[in-house]
Amino acid sequence: GACRQALKPIKKYLDRANELKAKDPIVAYYCRLFALQEALALRSAGKTTSADMGFIMGLMDEAEAEKKTLGAQLDDSSDAMHVENFGQELFQKADDQDRAGQSTLQVAKVYNAAYVVMETCKQFGELPSDLAEKIKYAKARAVEIGLAIKQNRPPAPPPRTEDEGGGGGGGGGGG
Repeated sequence: GACRQALKPIKKYLDRANELKAKDPIVAYYCRLFALQEALALRSAGKTTSADMGFIMGLMDEAEAEKKTLGAQLDDSSDAMHVENFGQELFQKADDQDRAGQSTLQVAKVYNAAYVVMETCKQFGELPSDLAEKIKYAKARAVEIGLAIKQNRPPAPPPRTEDEGGGGGGGGGGG
């Protein structure tokens, strides 16, 4: 069902969960589980109404059903790595295309998916600082590219990383 106003912050996790269900059911499950945890946090902070409770209960049922389906495939210790790697791979894919000057709406979407998946790693414990940085970066790039496309201008090029320094100059901006 449609996400209620109070639960809008969890929509991105649910969108990813639904999008990835066929492609990677384990990542999809943890996206849904994280959405559920966030929903419960909103509820305990008093930000939801009793009407939202129906949605949250439905979410619980879905997560429970997914857990049953996955069963033995789930393993907390390796799943944390699996979800993080999935997010990192998405990030790498977007970053490579972005740096190659292909900063399209599709790349913005991949950045967006990457940061959402990486963010769900919070459920496994404190995020390592490099992951937290990547989340911030992916979020910023997704916004920059999205805005540029809306405003019909080329997106600002991605900032150079330390390991890109040294040999040869960058290849000028394409049109």
